Amino acid sequence: MPNFITNRETKDLRSRLIELIQNSKELKFLVGFFYFSGINELYDAIKQNDKLTIKILVGLDVDKHIHQIIEYSSSLQNTSNKTITDNFLQSFKTAINSEELDLRESYEQVLFYLQLIKDGRLIIRKTREPNHAKLYIFALSKGLDIIRDTIFITGSSNLTRAGLTEQNELNVEISDYGTEEVKEYFEKLWRSAVKITEVDEVKKQIIRIIENESIFSEVSPYEAYVFTLKTFLDAQSAKEININSLCELMEKKGYIPYQYQLDAIKLAHTIIKEYNGVIIADVVGLGKTIIACAVAQLLRARGMVICPPGIMGDVDTKKYGWYKYLEDFGLRDWEILSSGRLETALERVRTAENFEVIIIDESHKYRNQDTSSYETLKNICLNKKVILLTATPFSNTPSDIFALLKLFTVPGKSKLTLYNDLDFKFREYRKVFAHLSDIRKNYNSGDPKKASRAQTLYQKYFGSSVINLIEVRERARYLADEIRSTIQPVLIRRNRLDLKADPDYQSEIQSLSRLEDPKELFFELTSEQSQFYDKVISEYFAVDGKFSGAIYRPYIYEEEVIEEVIEEEEEGDESQNNAESPKNKAKKEKQIERLSQKNLYDFMRRLLVKRFESSFGAFQKSVQNFRDIHTKVLKFIEKTGKYILDRKLLEKIYDSEPEEIEEELQKFANEIETLENKKSPFYKIYTIENFQFKDDFLRSICQDIKLFEDLLKEINLLDLTNNDPKAKETAKEIPELMENHEKTEPRRKIVIFTEYIDTANHLEQQLKTLLPREYKNRILKVIGKLSNERYDTLLKNFDASLDPCDQEDKYDILLTTDRLSEGFNLNRAGAVINYDIPWNPTRVIQRVGRINRISKKVFNSLYIYNFFPSEQGAELVRSREIAQQKMFLIHNALGEDSKIFEPDEEPTASKLYTKVMTNPDEMEPESAYTTIKKEFSKIKAKHPEVIERIAKLPPTNQIRQNIPRK
Repeated sequence: MPNFITNRETKDLRSRLIELIQNSKELKFLVGFFYFSGINELYDAIKQNDKLTIKILVGLDVDKHIHQIIEYSSSLQNTSNKTITDNFLQSFKTAINSEELDLRESYEQVLFYLQLIKDGRLIIRKTREPNHAKLYIFALSKGLDIIRDTIFITGSSNLTRAGLTEQNELNVEISDYGTEEVKEYFEKLWRSAVKITEVDEVKKQIIRIIENESIFSEVSPYEAYVFTLKTFLDAQSAKEININSLCELMEKKGYIPYQYQLDAIKLAHTIIKEYNGVIIADVVGLGKTIIACAVAQLLRARGMVICPPGIMGDVDTKKYGWYKYLEDFGLRDWEILSSGRLETALERVRTAENFEVIIIDESHKYRNQDTSSYETLKNICLNKKVILLTATPFSNTPSDIFALLKLFTVPGKSKLTLYNDLDFKFREYRKVFAHLSDIRKNYNSGDPKKASRAQTLYQKYFGSSVINLIEVRERARYLADEIRSTIQPVLIRRNRLDLKADPDYQSEIQSLSRLEDPKELFFELTSEQSQFYDKVISEYFAVDGKFSGAIYRPYIYEEEVIEEVIEEEEEGDESQNNAESPKNKAKKEKQIERLSQKNLYDFMRRLLVKRFESSFGAFQKSVQNFRDIHTKVLKFIEKTGKYILDRKLLEKIYDSEPEEIEEELQKFANEIETLENKKSPFYKIYTIENFQFKDDFLRSICQDIKLFEDLLKEINLLDLTNNDPKAKETAKEIPELMENHEKTEPRRKIVIFTEYIDTANHLEQQLKTLLPREYKNRILKVIGKLSNERYDTLLKNFDASLDPCDQEDKYDILLTTDRLSEGFNLNRAGAVINYDIPWNPTRVIQRVGRINRISKKVFNSLYIYNFFPSEQGAELVRSREIAQQKMFLIHNALGEDSKIFEPDEEPTASKLYTKVMTNPDEMEPESAYTTIKKEFSKIKAKHPEVIERIAKLPPTNQIRQNIPRK
């Protein structure tokens, strides 16, 4: 009776083949194709039988389709032996690189079969005609207690892992009849088949494929290194698309199609197709807007741009701003909406179904997920292709980066990482980031509870009770690198060092001016002014200084504050239940309220310090405003016995530009009397009689009012606003700076940046008094909201990309706030003066980026000037020492508000000064991509044979460091 083999229960073909192989001297297999995955299943049995020879007759060819190996018929009756052999070798190469074989154990097995081929014990031929038969013939060994010398199996199973073990198959084993006919059938085919392994040249090719062009190739450590570089670079490469017409359009509109921009355009297009969004984060001045518009043009879809109002441009003339770019790139059916009109943008997107693409300029402004504006923006982006533009993707916390990703990525279904739950991943990042910051801030705290918590956290992460800040720093940097790698697939980020170092872009960097190292400008204080300077910073508005800020933190007077630590929520721990208990919830809510008030107080204290450093004029205006606000609050309390704190004021302040903050405070003070009769969940109404420390609260407000009045008297006594040494030094330096240019260059225009409108107004008045006559009327002040007329004047005098016929030369000195630090071309200016100390490096990069543009180069060298306080009569070395010490006092007063240092860096006076004076082009190192690309290019030039070798290696999930066989 026939013996049926179905791969069910104990009857699987693999087991029976192994049993027969152990007792055979020769195997003759007729199969669709010689799959290594199948013969590897028989490896142990074949290896143990060292007398065995194997003849394999291949009946079909194979190809790869959607990651699967498939067989196909190809009639070769009238085809030459060479063509049949070439087809076989191609099929063999496909099969040997199957993902099924990408296993550690397959390496040893395949090399074993390779040795059998070399020894002539494994012989392969290819049939001329397609043959679908599956036939396994076993010539049994002599001397065994058997009746017949031949057994054969035929049926449906291919020589694959699935065919031998997994799939439902029907095979029959026969030994008592038909064996001679079957042997003759095989031999007839064998004689007419094309020889493969018996031809020396073909055998060499098979050996070469396995050893050099397969996943089993022996790779030296150096080759593995180069292969890793190539794999990384390939992963960062874009799919090739035809952009010839785009280049023609760019050239027609006056744009130079730089290669680095074209590569970014193609890569961004590829990323959007894969992930539905992209973050274009090149540093300022490299053309993010051009790249975004070009990508939008390639997408062939209607869209909307959301951007700050100042860079929208003129809808009528379309000569500048986003209106110009959309017009130039033929995106005439697109709409532009101000970032201040998100609700209108949402309504437009909902009512017009054909918006498919959303471009968000300065997208880093939407980093706070807890605001209503972020939620609105998220709804605008829902189911749209999203292009985010930002020069500062890494300047904040993990939560900020996650907020950007969520605008186009569904956190639970992300393809960015192997672990697709980004929400969980970034929760972990946030937690670790917060804990490392906690350790860093509180390891030596005077508060025993905070110090103890820092030590507990250190023990948790580092397994030691002795805190080593170097380990904390290294872990923080590792965390930052991991976050960067998480968003790398959707990020395009190049800086100027990248362009200088990249072998493909080096020639294009000639279109950029050279940015010289920053230069210091010292303004000399009299001894009385210097003493006043130090008192304001270190006594009046320092941490725990004379300024109580009672109206911003009434919680410390309401009742005795006992700092209680809420039990931390840990996954899988019972403490999570404790944290969610009503008692702990109430504690947490109270802690949040107290923290909000503490932050508000710190914000106001730092605001006064920063405005004092900015200019005496701005400080005087602030002191007057604060005195008036406190006086109104005190009168309201005396009249009603109540005090009202608007909690929404916090959100307004944090979302506002520095120049708008005092306006919001003044509005709050003016409206305080009307708030009592309004109901709002954002108002906290205090009854002063219920305060445990009522007298202290009222006394503190009165003392703050007196502090402000005393300050105003001292400012008048020292005549600081009229006798301003900083303004005097500016007026002295401007003529010299303007004339500092090469003979072939135009006169150097200057942009003076300050954070505050009040400083700009104060400086304008001073310069118009102090400057020589020929410069007084050459000052253009641009602050607040820009009218079309003012916008037009600005660009005509400072934008080199404008048609020369439209340019004017009425103004040489631009006095402005950071409203112009984003989205404007000001490249007819060749110098930037930071009138305030540039605590935030990002702001400096943005400011310099206004004059350092990739197109329309005007000056070979660009200059940055920073102002620092010194004392009268001090030599240069002494001036620097004084400046460093005063800066250090200010930095300590500002605390965490100063972003010049990373959380893991220890500031000193000299390091602080050095950091501020660092060239912005060197603040960020060249990217890993550029470093790897440079290394790969060097290897390509020096060792082309290695590049040629690894080019033949197939893509694989593993690179094995093989030990050469002896």
